[in-house]
Amino acid sequence: MDEAMRSIEPQEMGGPIAALPAEADIHLAQAPQSPALDDLFARLHIKRVVFVDDMIEPVADAASVIETLTQREDARQPLEAFFPEAILADDNEARFDQLSAMLEGMDANSLEAVKAVLGEFASEEGVRDIWQLRRNIPNQVELQILTPIEWHAQQHAIVEQCNETARTLFLFDQELNADPHTLGFATGADIIKSLSQSEPVGFGTRWFCGMLSSTLNAGDEISKWRQLAAENEISLKFFMPIAKQSLGDGDRFYGSVYRTLINTYCETMKHQAAYGLQKALDAAITRLDNIDPLAFEHMVVNSSEKEGVSELETLLRLYAIVHKDEAKRVILREAEFLKFADAATGVKAVADISRDLTAETQAHLNLLRAQELHDSAELVNGYNDPLRNGDVFEIGEGNDLGLFVLVAQPCDIMVRPGGKRIRENNFKVAVICPLTSNPEEVEAEPAHLKHLVTNFGDIGDLTAAILFKRGTVANLNVLDLAVLDKNGRCDINPSDVKKEPKRFPTRAWQERCLELAKQYGRVATEIEDVRKKHGDEVADLIAKTTLPRVGMSHGLKGYGTYADGAFHYPIRRIGRIRDPGAASLLAAFGRFLSRDALEHDFARQT
Repeated sequence: MDEAMRSIEPQEMGGPIAALPAEADIHLAQAPQSPALDDLFARLHIKRVVFVDDMIEPVADAASVIETLTQREDARQPLEAFFPEAILADDNEARFDQLSAMLEGMDANSLEAVKAVLGEFASEEGVRDIWQLRRNIPNQVELQILTPIEWHAQQHAIVEQCNETARTLFLFDQELNADPHTLGFATGADIIKSLSQSEPVGFGTRWFCGMLSSTLNAGDEISKWRQLAAENEISLKFFMPIAKQSLGDGDRFYGSVYRTLINTYCETMKHQAAYGLQKALDAAITRLDNIDPLAFEHMVVNSSEKEGVSELETLLRLYAIVHKDEAKRVILREAEFLKFADAATGVKAVADISRDLTAETQAHLNLLRAQELHDSAELVNGYNDPLRNGDVFEIGEGNDLGLFVLVAQPCDIMVRPGGKRIRENNFKVAVICPLTSNPEEVEAEPAHLKHLVTNFGDIGDLTAAILFKRGTVANLNVLDLAVLDKNGRCDINPSDVKKEPKRFPTRAWQERCLELAKQYGRVATEIEDVRKKHGDEVADLIAKTTLPRVGMSHGLKGYGTYADGAFHYPIRRIGRIRDPGAASLLAAFGRFLSRDALEHDFARQT
């Protein structure tokens, strides 16, 4: 050692200790850690993280330093924080001996810092993964990094050390490439599966499991989660996949760990709910079976026809009543309720910890909320659902395309027996109002002249506004055509409908379809009579004047065409605002209509 040290000039090196950088200067080894992760681990009493990987950590020896310099020239500057430039020079014939001597004189913390730099510039991704993980784990939490062989030898002792006051987060690399004949497992999934079979109660109480994978892209974990569970025959509640890409992003890694820790609790709650719903389904069906046929016929058929309600809607409403009651009965049984309560309490322990939702999670929440607030076109048009308050329409084409919402008193737009409404042409409320999702237009409209619709759009990420002031009286004879079409289009060929009447789940709409065919048939007959007497040009003019208008406003005046006995409107029903949102919309429109009309302020300067 002395001989190696003597070849270094004193001015180049003030001794091995003097050459070491201050802790604050080791920027690669001292990456900031997440305070939220500290809080998360503290709340759940996680004292240790065990990472099982088939990659070996870099060794802080002269050979590793020289190899890193050879492969990565950009590693030279960080390494100069530990070793003088003259020692690292490629033409230094004594470089190996000098590096060895300096490394032997370093304390444990300094050696770890050198390892961190070597890991940062390692050619193997797995080595970098290990050091990125080191930077993310809080200092007060023990981190054990094991090879598959070491895990096989120590797993029983490690598991025995886990308890409710000193929990462990296990991170298993999915691609371990271990020998299953020797070790009993080949992948991280095999280890998790074995743990779930031998000690299922330990999950969420003594430990948590994450499955690290280099084949996953950050953000794809949830979409691949079920696939991994199915392929490896592991219950969802026992693990959560984590993309290795997230190791290099502290915020994303925190989100992945957070999801992993709450997963067992949330999946338990979902499982208990699913169990209750399944039991409730059987009980609800039994209760439906036991309903007196006369009572069933009155509720589902007679009352629906009288009130103009779809029989299917009444049946679903009846089922919802009994199913909800039965589900609560099952879940609230003492044994099941305690399991549910324990899981809910476990989630609550971490639910109020500060954390930002990932873009993927927020998108998932937006979509789920949109499904709660809005009916899709498929659900509305798929079984020819009658017009309802809150129906959303596309009107126009190309650059002229706009969205409109039907605002109508539900009782007034119900089609009754005979295919007609009680007030066929005299509605108290039946208007269509423009809907905009343009942020500037939404913001510009005064609050009392609009109604906000949240989680709007295909992915539920928009806030839209229904503009009451620009609403106009709607012609339901035109909008009714959307009910006749499975795609919600407002088209009709009266002669085709008469030849082959459309099928509907309600008799009232069966008759309404024929009534619409009759009305449009009269218009077609008038146009064709003029065509015979005066030719196409005059017939086209008559068509423009006699064609039923969509609404009373000038902007909707020109919509609709007639050709060869068929009527076409550039209108399509694309969804619906569900109750209670639709009821809230109607109430807001009522407030708009009843707003105070005050005398103008002639003293105010404009």
